Amino acid sequence: MNATGTGRPRDPRIDTDVLAVTRAMLVESGWEQLSMRAIATRSGVSRASITRRWPSKAHLVLDAILGATPDLSPFEGTDREGWIRWVVTGSAELFSRPEVRAATPGLLAAIRDHDDLRTALWRGFSGPSTQLFGSADSGESSTATAVLVLAAGAALFTSLIAVEDDTPALRAKILELLMPVAHSEPETN
Repeated sequence: MNATGTGRPRDPRIDTDVLAVTRAMLVESGWEQLSMRAIATRSGVSRASITRRWPSKAHLVLDAILGATPDLSPFEGTDREGWIRWVVTGSAELFSRPEVRAATPGLLAAIRDHDDLRTALWRGFSGPSTQLFGSADSGESSTATAVLVLAAGAALFTSLIAVEDDTPALRAKILELLMPVAHSEPETN
């Protein structure tokens, strides 16, 4: 029996297979050539099963490259310096993945056109991670958000535009520029 008690239980293999096929097809053929129909055919899952789980290609691709919830395990036990280090490193790692690089231009357009998707993405991923930077009462939330925007924005920019400059040396410099935030006094409201 499924969680709601009605209908057939969900087969987790479908999610696993569809997400893996989506990632592979993004790398092979890119965002423009990717379709729900092609994913259904290749994964051996009905298109109806896919659209019941993901209402659009953008929803499916986001789930395939990011997962349904953020992985906060790299932040466990870190201080502010460790948090900043992981945001810079994790952002660079994310945007260097081939499936993410293939999906990003199309996803940016989809997110621009679908406020609900943009809002869910930002709140679902930035909120939980920025809360780990410090207490919201101390005003650190805006500082954490700024660091997240700067680190992720730099990683996005270098992965798509400044590809020749996307080096460990540049990432180290970005980290060096952001690290004083770890030692700054929390803002007061």
